[in-house]
Amino acid sequence: MRRVALLLSLLAAGAFAAPAAAVQPAKTTFDVTGIPATLSGVCSFDVAVSTRASGTEIDYVDASGALTRIYVHQVEQDTFSANGKSITGLPYTFAAEILFDAAGNVTHVYASGVVERLVLPSASFRADDVNAAGKLVVVRD
Repeated sequence: MRRVALLLSLLAAGAFAAPAAAVQPAKTTFDVTGIPATLSGVCSFDVAVSTRASGTEIDYVDASGALTRIYVHQVEQDTFSANGKSITGLPYTFAAEILFDAAGNVTHVYASGVVERLVLPSASFRADDVNAAGKLVVVRD
């Protein structure tokens, strides 16, 4: 009878300890400068964009080690250059969450926060929304 009680105790302990064995999320911080990009289709000419971004990324994996979710919280500042002129935006903050299916494909991307902050010499504008045609709507503050 003692052996049965001991066996049941060990099985129960193993069952309750299983969640504690879950893989912990991997948290990393980053600070990168000079990420290059080209913005096309907004103006009649291409605009070079250089980005500085810093923040935190948290990667979540399942029990098999497959990536299931990425959460990013960052502060970014962009510099736009074209035709010999440049403008540097104000730092802005946003968060993004990327979800993956079992095959590793992105299934959803959720983001919140500001997408750009620029103060122009004569006025300030903000990128407010994307219209039905997929074009960014810029409105005057």
